[in-house]
Amino acid sequence: MRIALVINDFASFGPRQSTAMLCRALLVEGCTLFLIEVAELGMDEHGHIVARARRVEDADIGTMVEAVRRASPSEIRLAELDAVICRTNPARDDRAGLQAGALQMLQIAHERGLPVLNDPHGLARAASKAYLGLFPELTRPRTITSGDRETLRSFVAQLEGPAVLKPALGTRGLGVFRADRAERNLNQILDLLLERGMVIAQEFVPQAEDGDTRVLVVSGELLRVDGVPAAIRRVPGRDDFRSNIHAGGHAVPGGVTPQMEVVVEAVGPRLVRDGHFLAGLDFIGDVLCEANVYSPGGFFDLERFTGLPFIEAVARAMIAEATRRRSTAAPQAPA
Repeated sequence: MRIALVINDFASFGPRQSTAMLCRALLVEGCTLFLIEVAELGMDEHGHIVARARRVEDADIGTMVEAVRRASPSEIRLAELDAVICRTNPARDDRAGLQAGALQMLQIAHERGLPVLNDPHGLARAASKAYLGLFPELTRPRTITSGDRETLRSFVAQLEGPAVLKPALGTRGLGVFRADRAERNLNQILDLLLERGMVIAQEFVPQAEDGDTRVLVVSGELLRVDGVPAAIRRVPGRDDFRSNIHAGGHAVPGGVTPQMEVVVEAVGPRLVRDGHFLAGLDFIGDVLCEANVYSPGGFFDLERFTGLPFIEAVARAMIAEATRRRSTAAPQAPA
């Protein structure tokens, strides 16, 4: 099977990333593999979606990254592939126009019958943290999305305790604040966040002091290997309520509670309907605070703690899903 993975850029591609682990697993499964930067996707004069792609041939993850960076790209048509796996992260890329253009190229390829995981139309729908609002209320804390300061202030004032305020488009815990109705700098916090666009205001969940849990979901169901659920807990660093690794948090073994499983069952159908084959659900306590569908990670720590081949299970499931979608798609020629 010929598969291409689309990433932000090779400069940010590292050996401990889930994307590199997935490359290795797909090679082991016998796939012919390519990597494509978002800047190297486009459309030719005939309307074909094309890319300057680099072949991945080294299954040794320790040398794979440098080998791919040194490889010379060659032009391919995406229609010649069996599937594309989108592993971009627009929130970590300042080139918003390139990311939007790349997603449009993938949408066109998808509409012509090429399986793209996750579905690029679903990715567009889940482009911000506001996607959480499409899930049943029982699954999440009280949450609003707004670009209006007074609406956000009013929401904070209504809460019994603190709120978490964060940009709707954000990552790595950047721009995340905890504030209550008595916060003297609330206006300044909101002004700062509103400069970046829409803001998410969310009721603070007390269990956040203990960290959050990333749960990985495949085809709307909790991923398990040998009965062990794919869950990693992230613990905040000293003097910080944020558990993001890039904000000083660290990973520890995680577990899944019965109520978390109820939440996964409740949101699973929506994930499937939107074409999100692989998703990372972030829980605080038993409630869902974020859904990550662009390039959900955590596999390095997950396998480090459990010793189980979770990424191999995902690779096999991706191949099976791409085969299924390919057999049911109705290919269309460029207009």
